[in-house]
Amino acid sequence: MSIPKELEQAYENGYRQFSWVKEINEITTPLRTSFEKGQKAFKGERFYWQTPDKKFTLVGFGRENELAHDQASFEQVDTFILEEKDKIYQNCSVSGTGAILFGGFAFDGKQSKQNDWGIMEQGLFYLPTFLLTETAGKQYLTMNFSAENKEIIQQKWLELTAEFEELMDTQLVEEKDTAQIKAEEIAVSEWMTVVDETVAKLREEGPLEKVVLARQMKVQSNRPFQAEVILRNLQQQQTNTYFFVFESNEHLFVGATPERLLRASAKTFSTASIAGSVSRGTTKTEDDELGNYLLNDMKNKQEHKIVVDRIIKELEKMTGTSIEVQTPELLKNRDIQHLHLPIEGQRQKKYRFLKGIQQLHPTPALGGEPKELALAWLKEHEQLDRGLYGAPIGWIAIKEDIGEFAVGIRSAVLSDKVGYLYAGCGIIKDSQAEQERIETKIKFQPMLRGIGGDNHDNSK
Repeated sequence: MSIPKELEQAYENGYRQFSWVKEINEITTPLRTSFEKGQKAFKGERFYWQTPDKKFTLVGFGRENELAHDQASFEQVDTFILEEKDKIYQNCSVSGTGAILFGGFAFDGKQSKQNDWGIMEQGLFYLPTFLLTETAGKQYLTMNFSAENKEIIQQKWLELTAEFEELMDTQLVEEKDTAQIKAEEIAVSEWMTVVDETVAKLREEGPLEKVVLARQMKVQSNRPFQAEVILRNLQQQQTNTYFFVFESNEHLFVGATPERLLRASAKTFSTASIAGSVSRGTTKTEDDELGNYLLNDMKNKQEHKIVVDRIIKELEKMTGTSIEVQTPELLKNRDIQHLHLPIEGQRQKKYRFLKGIQQLHPTPALGGEPKELALAWLKEHEQLDRGLYGAPIGWIAIKEDIGEFAVGIRSAVLSDKVGYLYAGCGIIKDSQAEQERIETKIKFQPMLRGIGGDNHDNSK
């Protein structure tokens, strides 16, 4: 099998890095199935990403390039993109195909003695060897590789083509046994004490308006956690959410988050405010009553307004235009409903995508307000390492500077048979510790159910 003449010409023109894209003529396999097929050959080097409308999906296998540790800051990742974008030959410009980086930034760079995240702890991105993209009802395959001479191009082309065909021919073995899960809330009394201390601080005269406190639930399984099983559970159980799986060696970050941080096209920046929460009802009448309560409750409306005000302030800097505030609506997930407001503006041509991500993160929905004061309070008082929890996770196209990041909530970090679920809540001066604990217990539910179905032991 000879390589495409276009690749040969690209080599003659001086390119040594290639991102070759081809449309898959017939869609016969859902991309979740393709992700599952990579369990054996690429375990620890896979990712999965799907938008809430299920019209855009990415699956990646292998690592052609990797940015970790001190290379995974906002500045270092953007510097890498600027340095590499003109070095890569890419034959297709369909959004979401070609040379993309997928990964996540660290929430705040805080490190702990007990690292539950592996090399993800300080952020991690990689350029996959194989990328599958489904968009606008079509599927595409991207193969990313480098080569220093024509012989290596030919060799890589043959090897990668054969490897992908073998991957797609993999026969799946269905998991029949259900994992048994033990779950334990960690340091509850200590966390509630921090809530009380935070409320006392917020009631003082000063600029600090809100702090978002997170806590953990430890989970243990009688068998190793399986990314494909958890993803399947989440997609069956949750609606109106992004689904993501991000593997790095033995660690797995997985979630079903309702919250977009920022999406960038060539012309627009799109974000959203999600803050203020209440449980779902067991009947339609009860559900509607809870929703109406949320829309009219002053504490939740204040919490949401704090988020909206800052997002609009930041987005106006990024777009150079004035943005009119709209009225929030309800976003309903299986276990919880939120106040939700999409926000969009025209993108300034020279405004870098990752600069926008850095400006927005963390929004007051995950950090607090003002940002710097809230983060300083968290670093001093919050007794955990958030890692990628609550941080930007998503993808960016190297050549076009477009992509999409969500906020890594409703999520868990897992390794072998042990893991940690994360949940947070916005603390303002009217907050009560017990009510905040109840809210976080609701927010644990999507992932708790996802990792073990309904077969968990939550008695501890």
